[in-house]
Amino acid sequence: VAILWYGGNLVIDGDLQVGDIVAFNSYILMTIWPLRMTGMLVAQAGRASSSAGRIHQILATDPAVVDPPHPKPLPDGPGELRFEGVRFSYGAGPPVLVDFDLVVPGGQAVAVVGATGSGKTTVARLVSRFYDVVEGRVLLDGVDVRELKLRELRRNVGIVFEDTFLFTDTVAENIAFADPEAPLEKVRRAAQLAGADEFIMALPDQYDTVIGEHGYSLSGGQRQRIAIARAVLADPRVLILDDATSSVDPTKEHEIRSALREVMEGRTTLIIAHRAATIALADRVVLLDGGRIVAEGTHEELLASSSRYREVLADAEARAATSAALPIAGGAE
Repeated sequence: VAILWYGGNLVIDGDLQVGDIVAFNSYILMTIWPLRMTGMLVAQAGRASSSAGRIHQILATDPAVVDPPHPKPLPDGPGELRFEGVRFSYGAGPPVLVDFDLVVPGGQAVAVVGATGSGKTTVARLVSRFYDVVEGRVLLDGVDVRELKLRELRRNVGIVFEDTFLFTDTVAENIAFADPEAPLEKVRRAAQLAGADEFIMALPDQYDTVIGEHGYSLSGGQRQRIAIARAVLADPRVLILDDATSSVDPTKEHEIRSALREVMEGRTTLIIAHRAATIALADRVVLLDGGRIVAEGTHEELLASSSRYREVLADAEARAATSAALPIAGGAE
């Protein structure tokens, strides 16, 4: 307004042309957005600096779990797992596992069952050395996992988590994550074992179909089957299923179970589960309570003999039923 008022007077006095006012006003308008952007950048510089400091702190942190100075080679074997007098706690917290002893013979499937906080997921994490034991040993085919190179250990231990992370890439590349150089024939064979080949072939571009991040364009069962195929492709000695079916609709769980039966055949498998149908896949079940094994046997034997086992399964089914009912209740409101 000031420019137009002052410039208008100059035009009236004959000291300025109308075109000069228009040009000058256009220049002023053109500088407003860059000035605003500069102000925003200055304001964000402080936030960026503090964020960069936090990122640097993470990158500069030395890993707590590292390769041993003199690693041992992993001998050929069936994939026998052995926990001997294991004691573990997270930091300075209370013990999660106490005097934990378990032997999983090569080729056998063992389900670890327990209430929330009983330490069953911790058992799986110790096998792949996400953490190291405080006391005792975890052995794979007779070798303490702390004496193996991390890369070699984790190449021989495949894990299927409850929440599967899929990348924005083709189906084939997602399956071949553990072995990017794997040929399509090997990728497809892994998918067939995992029961994923049929639905993949029905996709628009089959194995070249690009799926969005996290695989939200696929159903929960389809995502889990791709995760299983990814683990199978690595051909591990030990397969760990950490609540691999808990995020799948119970009506579709039978599809995952049939795929798991195929994959588990002749392979050492550790099943962390709370659904009875998944637990029944195991040759043997161990019940954890307070960080210790309190009962052991087949699924049918424990149902008949252990009240605590029946209680844990009943609680898990009740929680699953409550979770399934929440979206329906929210929709009714």
